[in-house]
Amino acid sequence: MFGIRNPFKKEEKLNISNSPLPSSVQESETKINVEQQKEEPKGTQENKKAEIEILIAKIDALKFQYEALSEKINNMEKMLKEIYEMAKSSS
Repeated sequence: MFGIRNPFKKEEKLNISNSPLPSSVQESETKINVEQQKEEPKGTQENKKAEIEILIAKIDALKFQYEALSEKINNMEKMLKEIYEMAKSSS
């Protein structure tokens, strides 16, 4: 009456997507959506290819690091065997 709102009362919001649209508007919206879907795969394919190339580069780097660590571990195992043999022979 005086423009005072009840702060505890929920306001009703109109849901536009549920309102019936004329068929011509619906058809034009579906055409736009189809056109956007046709354009998106090209861009997303390029993005996916770039992401795959990055992942391949990371995998290659990890393989190289794995080989280096594996070699270091093998060297450490050889050293431990030599130390064990030296300690065994001295006692």
